[in-house]
Amino acid sequence: MKLVIVESPTKAKKIASFLGDSWRVEASRGHIRDLPRTALGVDVARDFSPTYELLPRKGNLVRRLMKAIQEADAIYLATDPDREGEAIAWHLLQMAQLGAQIPVHRATFTAITKEAVLDALDNPRQLDTDLVEAQQTRRIIDRLVGYLVSPLACKALDDRLSAGRVQSVCLRLVVEREAEIEAFTSQPYWTVAVELNANGQTFVAQLHRIKKTSPQFTSAEQAQKLSSLLKNAQVWVAKVGQHSKERKPFPPFTTSSLQQAAAKGRGFSPERTMQLAQTLYEAGHITYHRTDGVSVAPEAQKAAGMYILKHYGKEYLPEKPPVYASKSANAQEAHEAIRPTDLAYLPDETAGDGAQVYRLIWQRFVASQMASARYTVSGAVLHVGREQGKPFPLELRVQGRECTFDGFLRVYTEPTEVDEEDSVNTHQIPLLEQGQVLPVTAVPVAEKQTRAPARYSEASLVQTLEQRGIGRPSTFASTLQVLKERGYITLSKKRLLPSTLGIDLNAFVVTHFPSLFAYDYTARLEAKLDQIASGNATRLAILQAFWEDFQPLLGRATEVTLAQVAQRHQERLLGEPCPGCDDGELIQRTGKSGAFIGCTNYPRCKHTQAIASKPLVLRPVSED
Repeated sequence: MKLVIVESPTKAKKIASFLGDSWRVEASRGHIRDLPRTALGVDVARDFSPTYELLPRKGNLVRRLMKAIQEADAIYLATDPDREGEAIAWHLLQMAQLGAQIPVHRATFTAITKEAVLDALDNPRQLDTDLVEAQQTRRIIDRLVGYLVSPLACKALDDRLSAGRVQSVCLRLVVEREAEIEAFTSQPYWTVAVELNANGQTFVAQLHRIKKTSPQFTSAEQAQKLSSLLKNAQVWVAKVGQHSKERKPFPPFTTSSLQQAAAKGRGFSPERTMQLAQTLYEAGHITYHRTDGVSVAPEAQKAAGMYILKHYGKEYLPEKPPVYASKSANAQEAHEAIRPTDLAYLPDETAGDGAQVYRLIWQRFVASQMASARYTVSGAVLHVGREQGKPFPLELRVQGRECTFDGFLRVYTEPTEVDEEDSVNTHQIPLLEQGQVLPVTAVPVAEKQTRAPARYSEASLVQTLEQRGIGRPSTFASTLQVLKERGYITLSKKRLLPSTLGIDLNAFVVTHFPSLFAYDYTARLEAKLDQIASGNATRLAILQAFWEDFQPLLGRATEVTLAQVAQRHQERLLGEPCPGCDDGELIQRTGKSGAFIGCTNYPRCKHTQAIASKPLVLRPVSED
């Protein structure tokens, strides 16, 4: 009997249908063991040696798996094709303690189809210990940060808080964006446009420059003065031009780009998107959905080409199949992009929210294999003066764009969060000739306001995390979910806001661990994990370097926090609301100059008062 072990029972059932009676398929239901929940589980003095324990409620399952392993003639570990999947396979082998008499193979596939599964079982490989080492390094560092920083945050802030290596940096982005918004002061400005007529067609030209500088009007008087001048001036065409432009299709989805598109176009959270994608993957409808790669298997490109030719025509098929380059190189880049396993399975055949995600994946993949869209872009430089040939030192410009071939846009248009004006007109401008005089029909003046930076949406935060190299795209969804569940951020009108709890926690970790929770440090650590995965660095070297940075910060933070706790023992709540904020209480503290009354929300609220300034009536504490 040959034994195949995967993670998911759904996947196990699907794979079993491809195999004969001589095969047995079992599911581990994810990880079977991990670091202990109630202890650090990492012996720093012994080269950061981890201690693993069986996960709760996994005893019966593991006994069944171990029995199946002992009874098997050959074992195929077919867990997911990433670091976590490699680690699950490694833990299974560690617990089984097999001898050399039972052959063990590692089988990986990125699509749960009969062809892909049989090919993987026919061409297995050895377990990739470099991937396992990278996964363990990440797990150990995350445990050290979480279990050593979180208790300090709890002591300092007197609350049940948790810090995380990536989680806290993600929170920092949201908090600092909110601080930018609060510090922003909106300023008014005025714009001037010119409505012109050419051959009976009205269009708008924009003021491009005045005396070789970009026009900026900080008062209505300035704008109105120019408007009056333009209304009584002549406008003529100084230069015209026209050229063709192509717009290339987007590559197929990666984990990150799928989360962004589903959030923008369907309103799904990253967590929900990944749940739906997992279901589609296990049903055999899409390739593996945790990937940074944008490559496409040749057979999939061939199938897409045939589909495009049949349903859209020869003009929609490019001369050569497109090749997309990934932005970074790491172990997960070997995976294909997310695509349908069979284009004949159409989006309408899927029900529920999964259909929405599948439609995005199907359309984006087909579009990625289609010809570019083509446009004709027309532009003109316009001069203004009292008479033609004697221009003022200012210039107008107009540009228009007309789609002459829709190409991939026939199938897919990238979802957007906010309707933004195109940088050029969506319609072709009138046919203009050099020297042509254009009558002015109106010169509208518009008052506008400078805008503060926008709060992050879930889509834009995922995009920022990916651009900065913070964490792995496969972990973005769970990171955001943790921040929301613990109340550090909230979602309001599809935008992320930090809570008071989140702001206080961010202030603590940034104050005491500035380098550890810096954006570039987190990104550099991800790059080091990639080096381990590729065999170019060792787990011990990376952990030692991390500890050298982390230990001094931890020591100083511990001293400060314990001092604050000791001082807090001398503090006394007075049972009165703080007049300086909405949710604080007055508290008696002792400072360098003696006793005083402050606010429990310090340093966010800096209200203080002298002891004798107001007699306080102490209220009895309720027993509830």
